Amino acid sequence: MADILEEYKEVRQPVPAQIKRWHLHGAGLESLEEATVDLPPFGPDELLVRHDAVGICFSDIKIITQGPNHARLQGRDMQRHPVVMGHEVALTVAGVGDSLKDQFHVGDRFIIQADVFYKGANPAYGYQLDGGMAQYGVITKEVLQGDEGCYLLPLREETGYVEAALVEPWACVVAAYEYPNYRDGLRDGGRLLVVRASVEVNADTRALTVPGHQPASVTTVTDPLATDWGTLRQAETDGQGFDDIVVFGTPPAAMLGQIMTCLGRRGILNLVKHRPLRGTVPVDVGRVHYEQHLFVGTSDQDRAAETYTANTRRDIKPGGKVWFVGAGGPMGQMHLQRAAMLDAPPKTVVVTDMSDDRLGRIRERFGKLMDQRGITLILVNPQHDEDAAEHGPFDDIVSLVPSAPVIEETVPHLAENGVYNIFAGLGKGTLANLDLGMILTKHQRLIGTSGSSIADLRHTLELVESDSLSTNASLAAIGGLDAFREGLAAVQEGRFPGKTVIFPLLPDLPLMSVDEIKQQLPDVYEKMQDGLFWTREAEEELLREKLG
Repeated sequence: MADILEEYKEVRQPVPAQIKRWHLHGAGLESLEEATVDLPPFGPDELLVRHDAVGICFSDIKIITQGPNHARLQGRDMQRHPVVMGHEVALTVAGVGDSLKDQFHVGDRFIIQADVFYKGANPAYGYQLDGGMAQYGVITKEVLQGDEGCYLLPLREETGYVEAALVEPWACVVAAYEYPNYRDGLRDGGRLLVVRASVEVNADTRALTVPGHQPASVTTVTDPLATDWGTLRQAETDGQGFDDIVVFGTPPAAMLGQIMTCLGRRGILNLVKHRPLRGTVPVDVGRVHYEQHLFVGTSDQDRAAETYTANTRRDIKPGGKVWFVGAGGPMGQMHLQRAAMLDAPPKTVVVTDMSDDRLGRIRERFGKLMDQRGITLILVNPQHDEDAAEHGPFDDIVSLVPSAPVIEETVPHLAENGVYNIFAGLGKGTLANLDLGMILTKHQRLIGTSGSSIADLRHTLELVESDSLSTNASLAAIGGLDAFREGLAAVQEGRFPGKTVIFPLLPDLPLMSVDEIKQQLPDVYEKMQDGLFWTREAEEELLREKLG
């Protein structure tokens, strides 16, 4: 008798004439409907693919909430052209266009880099391009012939569907510790703004404009009080902003905040103070996250060039103290798992969350691992009496809460040479009032990243397939395609402590937490690790049971 799992993997069974998929026609869960449609046709330069496993991301909640007002969907008539969501996808080739038969074969397995770039545009999978919440879909030229090549990454035969689907969200976590905007000086060929903030100092850039760090243009401001910074940015950079701003002297804090609005994407501010900076500076933490703005500084003009390399740490300090702020959700638990698995882990991990249940799950899921690695795990609910800051100062703080007040409250507890990682995205224009003078004096760094590149995805997949990273450990709930709406609601409510993954080819599988698998799927539960963590063996048992 043929093994139904092997038949499934090799796509030996006929592809159905009709499939199920979810259509989003507007904002709100009530605008989401499951439909039965004809199998989509595919052309000679396209692939028909089967979606094997699809993770639900909080980004999907943003699509549901905003509908046609979402930044990626503006101008789309969602009534006529509904969105098929799902961008954390493991897929299998089920049909190959005639022009691609030398490159692809039925049964080939891939994950997809959702952030697709094609001819300069950004038609993302699960947004403008139909995504994974469908049993089958078509991979088009945008993915196969993108600006960076093909956005499909091949999987090994033994790699599981869940662990593959969860590579995409994990790549965002991995990328958060590979910060791309440290430099050892001015951007060569870039745009430089020099501000003389005091008549007591000279705006001498000769130590900065050395070979390899020669800007293409230099704009100098000697009367900052009379300067309209928005007009300056537009006139001198066509609105793109400066790659570098060097401020000589100490301006008032509010003025420094205005000067910083002239930074462009991946711009760096170097504040060369002649006296202490008093008061808090309004810092656009949204642009720190999305555009990787970076701030460095010194009080010694002779060392203005050295300050760029005074602290370029990206990852958690080995043997140090790290505070994960608001880490009870799926992404926070990925950060915790990664910290515990580092070759040189921190000595102390402090986690705050407003839910005792979530904190209890963290202890249950990661306490043993951290004990084995010699890590002290401290769990704090801020609603109770204990103050997490008492365990500081911290070498690293990772913010998983998209809140400027939380950033304002936690930044002061960063140690000298500490790194504050703004992981949770805040909208551009979100201001946090920060003691930037103290931050620069202590050579602290505020860093942020958004999303991941195909290089990050490839690196994360390599970690998974070399058994250096278990994305399966992030799974908290499973369900079939029919349960997608319920799964979205669960993610929106924070019902599960980890990731929720949908199996489109098991449409009637009820949504269930990993805890509920013991009662509902006892044979699957027996193949889980310690009754807590998903495994390839559990997945194979599930597919054998339900595909039959």
